[in-house]
Order: sequence, then C-alpha cells, then structure tokens
Amino acid sequence: MKRLLRPLISGTTWRRFSFLVVGGAIFIPFLVLYVAFLSLFGNNGAHHGWTLALLIMLGIAGFVVMLVLAGLFPVVRALEGAFTKELVGAPEVLGEDRSWPARAKAAAWFAAHVITGAAYGIACIGAPSVAIWTFVVPFHERPAAERGDLAPITNSHWVWLLPVGGVLLTLGFLYGTVLLGKIAARLAPHALGPSAQERIEAVERRADALAERNRLARELHDSVGHALSIVTVQASAAARVLDQDPQFAKQALGAIEESARTALEDLDHVLGLLREEERSRRTPQRTLKDLDELLGNTGLPITVDCEGDLERIPAAVSREAYRIVQEGLTNVAKHAGHVPVSLRLAARTAELELDLTNPRGPALPGSRGLGGRGLNGLQERVSVLRGRMWAGPEADLWRVSVTIPITRGTT
Repeated sequence: MKRLLRPLISGTTWRRFSFLVVGGAIFIPFLVLYVAFLSLFGNNGAHHGWTLALLIMLGIAGFVVMLVLAGLFPVVRALEGAFTKELVGAPEVLGEDRSWPARAKAAAWFAAHVITGAAYGIACIGAPSVAIWTFVVPFHERPAAERGDLAPITNSHWVWLLPVGGVLLTLGFLYGTVLLGKIAARLAPHALGPSAQERIEAVERRADALAERNRLARELHDSVGHALSIVTVQASAAARVLDQDPQFAKQALGAIEESARTALEDLDHVLGLLREEERSRRTPQRTLKDLDELLGNTGLPITVDCEGDLERIPAAVSREAYRIVQEGLTNVAKHAGHVPVSLRLAARTAELELDLTNPRGPALPGSRGLGGRGLNGLQERVSVLRGRMWAGPEADLWRVSVTIPITRGTT
C-alpha cells in the first residue's frame, strides 16, 4: 500500500505537477496573441463542412508553428531549460550547443510542454469538478421535472456506483500526473541536455584530466620516492662513517638536504597544478639538462657515458628521460643499496637510447615494503612516448634498457 501511495505524496511528483501547470499558464498569452492575429483578417462569411474543418486544422497547425518558432530563441530555450531542470529534475546538465538541430529539439520540447500543459490545465479543472459531481448526485434530491437528461442516471439503482467512478477518476488523474512527470524526466535529457558532440567533448576533457592526473601522480611518485630513497642511502652511509670520516658525513648530510629541498619543490609544483595555480604552472620542469644535479645528490658511484647531442632532444622526451633515470636510480638505491651504477645515453637520429646497469646485490632489509610501482611507472612513461623498455637480470647485473623515438612534433 505504501508503495502505491508513495508517488502521490512525493515532492518530485508535485514539482512536476507545477511544471505542467506552468506550461498551461504559458499557453494563455500565446493563445490570446494568436487569436488577436487571426482577428486582423476578419470573418467574411460562415464556413461549413470540410471548409470549416480545414480552417480549424490550419489554425491548430499555425498555433503549433508559432510555438516552435518562439522556442528557437536562445532566451526561451534557457528559461525552459531552467524550469525543466528545477521542476522535472532533468537533465542534470543543460546543453549549450547552438546548432540548428539542437535548437530544433529544444523548440519541439517547448511546444510540447505548452500544449501538454494546456491540456493538463483543462483536466485540472474538469476532473475535480466531475469527481465532486459524482459524490453529490446520489445524495441530492431534485424534482423529476428538473432532472431532465439526468433522469436515467438519478432514477437508476446503480446511481450509488457514481462515487466509485469519481474515486477512479481522481486516482486516474493523480497517477496520470505521475506518468506525465516520468515521461518528461525521460525525454528532457534528449531535448535539452548536451548534444552528442558535447558529450564526446566532455568525455575527451575527462580523459585528458585523468591522463594529466596520472602523469602528476607519476611525477610525485618518482620525485618523492627518489628523494626518500637517496635520503635513506645517504643517511645510512653517513651513520657508518660519522666517526672515521666526518667530511664525508657532512657531504652526505648536504646531499640529504638538497634531495629533500628538491622533493619539496616538486611536491609544491604538483599540488599547485592540481589546484590550478598559475604560479605553479609556470614552474619549469626538470630535463636532461638537470642530470648533473640529480646524479650528484644520489650518493651512488655513477659512471656516465653520453653520445650525441642531448640538447636537440624534444622537451617532452627530455623530461621523461630525466624521470626515467631518476626512477631507475631510486630502484637501485631501494633494492641494491650503495653499488656502482653505469648510465649510458645515446641521442641517435630518430631515437634516444638509455641504459642503466648495476650489480645485483642482495635484497636490502625492508626493501619489499618500499613500494612496487617502480618498473610499472617506467613502463607507463615509455608507453606514453611509444617507446620500448626491457628490464631484467643480465649475468650478474641488473639492466634497464629504454628506447624512445624522437619526432619533430613532440613538445
């Protein structure tokens, strides 16, 4: 029983009732304007038969055309969209497409709203009146001479069924309101919501935003993860030689300070991008030009071999190559400890080759708890640039080999 009555007492139903009534209210000034327009042509004679029927049909068609033409105006579409969104509850997002197909759908919706509202307004007046009449007739005694055409009804033994008909009529009207509201909610997104092109553009913007957030997540993972790994290595080395070699311990502490400062700068940069701060958007990103600073703060013995002109590498490739080297050194510090590293960079005509090798030392205590997205992050970066990556053991070494194509269109 509650399920049957819930739609009748729902606030949504009565907001949609208001929407239909508003359509009927809008119908009245249009009707007055249309009648005034027709009166300008006057009435030169009576019409009969099919001529009268044709004129009535033409009049109705002309009225509908007038409503459609009014609905083509952007201001009418905006007001109708606001009414519909607030009272019907749909669409959740209004379309902004100004193309003629989109405007035509909105105009058709406006005409349907006004005409349906007018019919519903008549039903609002007629249905309650008839329902009340069905309850009054059985109890209202009138002289036979005054009953007229109602005599067969009032004299019948079935007159007491009239109130049942009144109840059914009332319920039909109420549930008809619910049905009309649901139909309006179902059709509104198609008429007033974003067009197919707008939805495609919204999906593309969403995909771009997610891709950017994933890129920023990788940036943050690589930068902060690298800094923490280097801090761990340097702090461990400083603790071991603090008494025997204070100068080396001082250098290690300086590297820790520099790594932490760099990580904080990167963290501020990424958070600023997420907050869309223009100041942070102008913060330069690190490229292979900053490689010497990166290698100097690791605390690892690194041998570097560069071939070709790294200056001509496109900015996007240079940024990703820097992050790949950074993540590779982070993995070395995490999983192999303080071991010698060999780095080779070769800028070929059509591609950049990057090789990073280190001895395979024993797993460090707690290294498994330091995160497991290193190789996955490298693969994601390489895949974005349509490159190739191989990582794995090679004899007693661990090798990471990356090849990234260099294209003129990369920025």
